[in-house]
Order: sequence, then structure tokens, then C-alpha cells
Amino acid sequence: MEEIIINKAKCKKCGDIIESKDVNDFKRCACGSIAVDDGQDYIKRVGNKDDIIGLEKFEKW
Repeated sequence: MEEIIINKAKCKKCGDIIESKDVNDFKRCACGSIAVDDGQDYIKRVGNKDDIIGLEKFEKW
């Protein structure tokens, strides 16, 4: 089983790195192309998948 430690992504268009740290902590990049949400509960991405570089980290237990 895996636990989400970091819910983070980078936008390929503007280069912003955004991180959601809690449930309903919706973060959008500067150009508005991508967003992340829901902290360590689950990985939620918004936007075109080709514009997203996933930087999430998991811990196995």
C-alpha cells in the first residue's frame, strides 16, 4: 500500500510548481493551464495531461 506524501505538479507552459497540502486546497498555476487538489487524500489533476509534469511522492507501508 502507498501513502501520498507530496501532491505536487509542474506546468510545462509557465514552469510553475504548485502543491496541494490539504483537502480542498485547490492550487492553479500562474497561466491557469493546470491545477492540483486534495492534498494527501488523493491525487487530483486539472488541465491537459500533456501540460502536467507530476512531482508527487509516495511512501510505501
